[in-house]
Amino acid sequence: MDQQQGPGLARQEQVRTAARVLAVVLLVTGAVMLVRGLSAFASEMDNPSFDDGPGSVLTAAAGGFCLVFGLAAASVGWMRAHASYVAGETMPVVKDSATYLSDGRGVAGVGRTEEAAAATGPYCRQCGTRNDAEARFCDSCGQSLA
Repeated sequence: MDQQQGPGLARQEQVRTAARVLAVVLLVTGAVMLVRGLSAFASEMDNPSFDDGPGSVLTAAAGGFCLVFGLAAASVGWMRAHASYVAGETMPVVKDSATYLSDGRGVAGVGRTEEAAAATGPYCRQCGTRNDAEARFCDSCGQSLA
């Protein structure tokens, strides 16, 4: 009997570990190549004859490409941790914003307060706010509910 696979890759942990190792290798290699290429290019600038060809420029460019691919591998390797951190930091702000902007009624189920859920009275004809059953005036705008 086949087991249902959850979202993500079949061997997601191994892929993340491989991406993290590859990221470190590429970043270190790229930094070394970039520094070597730039220093060789700077020393060639002192010598007006460019008989060696574009070797130092290509070394620096290859180092730059290694850095870019290393950053991409790091993004893949640490994506889950990054997404969890971002969600943990932003969701309380989203909930507070939804509560504030909707006067406690919530937006798509986010930000609904107990007070707004408990309101069972009439809606205000002026602003549309639902009030308590015994209210005579709107809690939001003060309009008469009678």
